[in-house]
Amino acid sequence: MFKVRDPQRTLRAIALFRYGLASLFLLLASFHEEKLLFLGLAVLALVMARTGFCPVIRR
Repeated sequence: MFKVRDPQRTLRAIALFRYGLASLFLLLASFHEEKLLFLGLAVLALVMARTGFCPVIRR
């Protein structure tokens, strides 16, 4: 675990990164054959961003 000075700010930054990953996976799903794989990864990234799950940040 990492101890950070401002955990809320760090979690917001991680959530923003995960939203970006979800949008990237949705974009890839529209262009590649492996639609189910990329849609599943997009859903996983969205759920992790919405819940704020991050096991490496100590609150």
